[in-house]
Amino acid sequence: MKIVVTVAVIAAAIALGEGAARAGAEEGKAVYAKKCHVCHSLGGSGGKQAEKGGPLDGVGKKRDAAWLKAYFADPKSKIPDAKMPKLKLTDAEWEDVVQHMLTLQ
Repeated sequence: MKIVVTVAVIAAAIALGEGAARAGAEEGKAVYAKKCHVCHSLGGSGGKQAEKGGPLDGVGKKRDAAWLKAYFADPKSKIPDAKMPKLKLTDAEWEDVVQHMLTLQ
C-alpha cells in the first residue's frame, strides 16, 4: 500500500510540475508578445524591427534552458556580436520567457 501511495504522490507532483511549466510558457508567450515581438519573428510574423533580432522558430530545439537563461542575462556572453540589449525583466518573467522559448520546436 505504501508503494502505491508513494507512486501516486510522485505522479501528482509530476503533473503539477508539468502544469506549472505550461503556465510559465503561457505567461512567457504574453511577455514575448509585449517585449520581444518588436525585434523578433515567429512563423513569419514579426514586429517593426524583426530583421534586427531575427526569427525564433525552432529555438527550443537549438538551445536548452541554461543557455537561454545565460543569454538573456548577458547576450554577449554567449554571442559576442549579439545585438540584443540587456532587457529589464523580473526573474519570473525571464523564467516564463525561457519556458515559452523551449516550446518553440
